[in-house]
Amino acid sequence: MKPIGGIIVPIVTPLTGDQQVDAKALTALCQRQVRAGVNALFALGTTGEFYALTHAQRRQVVDITVEAVGGQIPVIVGISGDSTASALENYRICRHEGVSGYVASTPYFFSYTQDELADHFRRLAAGIGQPLILYNYPGRYRHRIDVPTVAKLAAEGLVTSIKDTAGDFAYMQELLELKRSTYPKLGVFESALPNIAKAAPLGIDGSVQALANLFPEEFAAVWAAIVRRDWAAVTRDTTRLWSFHVAMEKVAIFITSLKGCMAARQWCAATPGAPTFAVSPAQLQQLKDLLKNFDAHQT
Repeated sequence: MKPIGGIIVPIVTPLTGDQQVDAKALTALCQRQVRAGVNALFALGTTGEFYALTHAQRRQVVDITVEAVGGQIPVIVGISGDSTASALENYRICRHEGVSGYVASTPYFFSYTQDELADHFRRLAAGIGQPLILYNYPGRYRHRIDVPTVAKLAAEGLVTSIKDTAGDFAYMQELLELKRSTYPKLGVFESALPNIAKAAPLGIDGSVQALANLFPEEFAAVWAAIVRRDWAAVTRDTTRLWSFHVAMEKVAIFITSLKGCMAARQWCAATPGAPTFAVSPAQLQQLKDLLKNFDAHQT
C-alpha cells in the first residue's frame, strides 16, 4: 500500500443527463487534481455518490480513476454498504491492483452495537486481506466508531487510518491521543473543515475534503501551510473556504451545489445521482455569483 495522507479528494462522479458515468469528464477531473498537487484521490465516497451507482458503474469509476491518475498519487476506494455482505460484494466488484487502500463506513440500515461494528470491520479486513481505512461519519451513516473500538481494531492490525467527518473536536482529540500514546502509525484524517486549524497543530496525517473537487489548488496550499506549520495561513484559508461552503449549502444541498459549481466551471454536468435533482437555472446563477466573488478575492 502506498502511504496515504495530506489532502485526499473524494472525487465527484460526473454523470450525464441519462445517469451514465461521464468517463471523459471524470478523467479530466482526476488529472486536474493531480496537476493541482493534492495527495490522494478517494473514489466512491459519499461525494462520489456510490449509493446512486450500479455495480457496473462503480467498477467503471475505479478503472477510470486509476488509469487517469497513472500511479502519480494514491487512489483509495470506498466499499461502504448497508451490511457486511454488501460491503464485501462492493470490494469484490471494485478491487484493483492500482488501488492503495479501501475505505469502509459503518453499515447504516439498522442500529448496531460497538461489538457488532468491530465484527463488521474485522470481517471486511479478513475478506479483503489487508487493513482498512475507517470512515466515521455518524451524521450520514448513523453510528460513531467509538475510540475504544478503533483501539481494538488497531491492536489487531486491522486498520491503517481513520477518516473523521463528525466535526466533534473532542473525538478528534481522543483519536490523536490514541495515536500519540499507543499507535503512532495510525493515520488520523480530520475532515471537518472548520476544525482543521485546531487539529493540524496536534498532528493530523491528512484531511478528506469534498470542496477540493472545486478548489484543488487552494486545498493543496492549505496542506503546504500545515507542513511548514504556518498556522495563521491555515486558519485564514480554511476560514475562507468554509465560508464558501456555508454559502453554497444555502443554495442547495451539498452534492447538488457542488456539481452546480463544477458545471459553472464547465468541468462536468450538474447532474447528481437520481432521484436528487440538479440545480435550477436560478440556483446555478447564484452559484456563479458565489464563485465570481470567491475568485475576485483570491490572495
